[in-house]
Amino acid sequence: MKIRHTALVSILLLAGTILTATESRGQADPAWLKSWNEAQESRPASMKSSGRIASENEPGIPLIISGRIFGPDDMPADGVVVHAYHRDHNGFDFGPDDNSLATWKLQGWVKTDAEGRFEFRTIRPAPDHLGREGAHIHFTLESSDFGRQWAPKVFFSDDPLVTANQRRRSKDAGEFAWVLEVQTADKVQHVDVRIRLKEEGDF
Repeated sequence: MKIRHTALVSILLLAGTILTATESRGQADPAWLKSWNEAQESRPASMKSSGRIASENEPGIPLIISGRIFGPDDMPADGVVVHAYHRDHNGFDFGPDDNSLATWKLQGWVKTDAEGRFEFRTIRPAPDHLGREGAHIHFTLESSDFGRQWAPKVFFSDDPLVTANQRRRSKDAGEFAWVLEVQTADKVQHVDVRIRLKEEGDF
């Protein structure tokens, strides 16, 4: 009976997770949604337009991500909450054992200023440790006018794992390209991204 009860509880918990994801407009992956919900615990009560993803003592090449958010009307979007996360220098999302039951190891929060600008200091992520795709940075945006949205993942133009198709589609996006050139100054790498909000939220 105990085994049956445990199995029933597991099924109900899984069903609840799937229902939560299904009800969202973007059909969020349940595993991702779990990490997102856990990430809320690290969300600051107040945010500035600059912040950190990786701590200063995190191993890896220092990286500064400068960004600017625009509304669907191409006007600068102020007060947009930007959540970002990426893999560590070994290519793991959740630490050495990549435990998918925890939220992301390296993540941060900022809020855009009056000109839609934000900045993160972090390290350059490594490609997926299994070699499935190039190094990249995830962004999730929250706007009072346009809801919660996934922005395109940012890749690095000098990464050989970035495919020709990815480079072409990024180029087609014009000023909102997401395969970005990397500049280096004083041993710190820099990328600059521009993101346009969609008219409706994703989840």
